[in-house]
Amino acid sequence: MSGDRIEEKRLREALARFIAPSGVHAWSLFLATLAIYLGAVSIAGFSTAPMWLRVVAAIVAGLAIPSLFVIGHDAAHGAFTADRRVNGLIGRVALLPALHNFSLWQLVHNRLHHREANVRGRNSWSPLSLDEYRRLPRARRARERLYRSAMGFAPYYLIERWWRDKLFPRAHTPGGGRAAQWRDFALLATYAVVFAAALAWSGGAVSVVLGFVLPFLIWNAMMGATTYLQHTSLRAPWFASAPWRERVDDTVVAIHLAVPRWYGFISHHIMAHPAHHLQPKIPLYRLAAAQARLDAILGERALIEKFSPRYLFGTLRACKLYDYEARRWLDFAGHPTGPSLLPEPETAKAA
Repeated sequence: MSGDRIEEKRLREALARFIAPSGVHAWSLFLATLAIYLGAVSIAGFSTAPMWLRVVAAIVAGLAIPSLFVIGHDAAHGAFTADRRVNGLIGRVALLPALHNFSLWQLVHNRLHHREANVRGRNSWSPLSLDEYRRLPRARRARERLYRSAMGFAPYYLIERWWRDKLFPRAHTPGGGRAAQWRDFALLATYAVVFAAALAWSGGAVSVVLGFVLPFLIWNAMMGATTYLQHTSLRAPWFASAPWRERVDDTVVAIHLAVPRWYGFISHHIMAHPAHHLQPKIPLYRLAAAQARLDAILGERALIEKFSPRYLFGTLRACKLYDYEARRWLDFAGHPTGPSLLPEPETAKAA
């Protein structure tokens, strides 16, 4: 076993004590978050309140969907409660507003992402190499430029992740559990049709937009930004293939984005990402403490980035394409924008 893997094993053991599901914590968080979403949707889509209030409520609903989604994500890992059936129930309900297929998410996220994080072509925001980018048609290059801009979070996640991998099984979806995936798709389709019809009956197109469309677009923007910031940084390497990825531990590929305390609270600490990658069974209500413990153990080796508008826009400017051989970020012209993240012996060998 490599030194990195021995270290990862020790870190997992150090975080194991945080794997302690609590039914009281879980149900309280789930019901409170669901109540906020339903209350906001009732005002945005089913009330005769002033338009400004309905728009505000639609924004609140859009921000509540990511909070519900984090709960569903936790349940899909079997971490939210100690009961598998309760996790399945809560997870499916929590993922309904995001229109995410619970069984399909378990496959694509749990089995693929967590095993091959930051591997080219396997994960959200997998960067293109310079050669791959130059071979694209002009329209596809323009789309890539849009995605890696401040306006690209929602369209990227909506098109490249949700539609391709998160709604219903496709030909490229790995086999296994197809019947469950189609049952969960039927649940999502029924929910979407009934919900949209109820909104239309209540207030026509305006209610559909405010109660359903706008919150869903806000959710996609939030999810696109979240997945981008969890794995994109000048300090976070990407890998051309799984064998390269297997040589490093999960603290190297996931970023702890230090956010204001209020955002950590409403996002259920989803940005405490390295601890989650090391121990996916840690419930979200213990994740902040687990991440603090991990950071203390790692010290200066911890991959922590402090969120700010300057950090966000600086990352967007720098992280366009990726040189997988030198393991560093490039701009769209192919100029290096950050240091090589190859280990020292490999850097010397490449030079």
